[in-house]
Amino acid sequence: MKFKRITLKKKKSTIQPAWTFFAGLGVGAAIGMLIAPKSGAELRDNLQDYARDAYEQGRERVQPVIDQARERVQPLMDQVAQSVDSVMAQASSVRDRVVDKAADVKERVTNSGLLSILNEWPHERLIEIDGIGPVLANKIIQHRPYESEQQLIESKELPPSAIESLRKAA
Repeated sequence: MKFKRITLKKKKSTIQPAWTFFAGLGVGAAIGMLIAPKSGAELRDNLQDYARDAYEQGRERVQPVIDQARERVQPLMDQVAQSVDSVMAQASSVRDRVVDKAADVKERVTNSGLLSILNEWPHERLIEIDGIGPVLANKIIQHRPYESEQQLIESKELPPSAIESLRKAA
């Protein structure tokens, strides 16, 4: 007959590790108080002084590097600012020229449509425009060629309502 070995599992206690931890903590604190050369307030003051000194030393070492970097970067920044100003002035000039050209083109397109009607349309087609009758159509044809809308207005051959009708037809 064979015997089986029976082992009982021990239940782990959570009290023992906690007790060991706190005991070690207490022993460490007691040893620290016995061998500590300074009080807590003195130690904190010394640490603050050390940190302040380290900060000042670091600042003294880094400040020349910062100053040197500023000296090198400042001319580049000035150059970039001048370039940006130059580009902005050129862009403004180009914008002004484009606006002027657009106004000229718009005027030419508007006037060319009106001038085309005034200088090229036959009598029958002019009469088809609302507000232009046979008499006004004859006046338009008699005073051809018109070089500009302004010339038509200054000639005072047509009333303003007829000129407006011609503009709408254009």
